[in-house]
Amino acid sequence: MTRTAFSVTDVSAALGTPVAAIEVLDTFVASQAEVVRLRLRRTDGSSTTVIGKRATGAGATAARQEIRFFQQLAPQWNHPAPRLLGFQNHGDDVLLLSEDLGAMGYHVVGTEVSDAQLHGTIDVLADFHAQFWNDVPDYLSGASEPSVTSTAQAWPPDVITRNADAVRGEAERFFATTSELEPAERSVLAEVVDAWERQFRARVADGRPITLVHGDFHFLGNIFFTTGDPRPKVIDWSELKPGLAPHDLAYCLTVVPSNDRLSRDRELLRRYWEALRKAGVNDYSWDLCYWDFRFSVISNLFQSVCQRSVRWYRTSLAAIDLLDGRTTLTSKPPLL
Repeated sequence: MTRTAFSVTDVSAALGTPVAAIEVLDTFVASQAEVVRLRLRRTDGSSTTVIGKRATGAGATAARQEIRFFQQLAPQWNHPAPRLLGFQNHGDDVLLLSEDLGAMGYHVVGTEVSDAQLHGTIDVLADFHAQFWNDVPDYLSGASEPSVTSTAQAWPPDVITRNADAVRGEAERFFATTSELEPAERSVLAEVVDAWERQFRARVADGRPITLVHGDFHFLGNIFFTTGDPRPKVIDWSELKPGLAPHDLAYCLTVVPSNDRLSRDRELLRRYWEALRKAGVNDYSWDLCYWDFRFSVISNLFQSVCQRSVRWYRTSLAAIDLLDGRTTLTSKPPLL
């Protein structure tokens, strides 16, 4: 796609109001869509900026899911997503227009996350997960073609096997193209993926307790903060899926440095669990929450394989060892 992907005609149709001119101000990195910041000049001479996302082909499926999020799920709670301003959905060609968080004073903090921002992030996550606790929307839990990505999906159970198979295939291609990883490092993937598949299926055999997870919750580009407010705004809701509640937290903490990660993660996880309880989730023990968190760290390793990143592969290995994640592959989940 090129800059002409955002025409005056298409943007006007998506907004439902005429636009006189469009200027592309910035282009952002995205894997399956073209994402840009647009300056829109109205017919009365005023202007505003918006974020435009255009996806075609395979990326259109994810874009349609994001539209569905805004139409069906976002109205159910005080969500942290930017406001959807308009869209066009023409099968394999989807255009979304949303609020420009940058113009509203929000920015990505990367690895420099303050304690207050971590706490605000946890509070937002707990609100979101509690809203859909054991109540995953039918169109996500019963989809005939559920999303299979580098982020684990817990339901329906056959998707766990499809995720495991996808990881095996990606690992074969990844290891064939890098010489940086030692044989012992590579062997961990083969060691854990089979056990992970069996344990995950056992963990969710009765479909509970699971919730709806964001699926790509990270501080490097999808979580935004503004001065004076520790609660973030969150973008890219196209990978929503049924999952284990602590998965989003385990994923976002991967990039946040700490001198004592074990204590830090346990403290933050405890805050998250207590926030769930405060929100009315009473059927989720601390022991299961901690088990789910350590189990979810293993799927971070799979994410690094799909990204073909040696750096994140090693980071994930270190986290698995530090949090004793492999114990969850042999210990029974402490279900009620």
